[in-house]
Amino acid sequence: MNSDTVYKNLVDIINQTVGRKSVSVKKIKTLFAEGKRIRKQYGLTGLWSYTLQFPYHFFTKEEIEKLKKSPRWNELSYKTIDAMVAEGVINPKEARIIKRSVHRN
Repeated sequence: MNSDTVYKNLVDIINQTVGRKSVSVKKIKTLFAEGKRIRKQYGLTGLWSYTLQFPYHFFTKEEIEKLKKSPRWNELSYKTIDAMVAEGVINPKEARIIKRSVHRN
């Protein structure tokens, strides 16, 4: 499966859940590229701050809650984390830690 297919799947799940076209493949690729740049410049702490803020650029607080309450939340989160590993934003060890955190919430 190529990266565009993975991104398209993420976009479809997100947009379907929030009920509007809120993200695109291009936006996700841009977020990951920016994440890589931030990681190189500011380290893992800077990347963490960045990732905590970017949902608010695309979604309302209500839409974020809708995503979190979705039965597909874990699937969506895991696919996003896997894509971040594939793009070199985070490493597999960091991905495992993040997945455990997502699963608990």
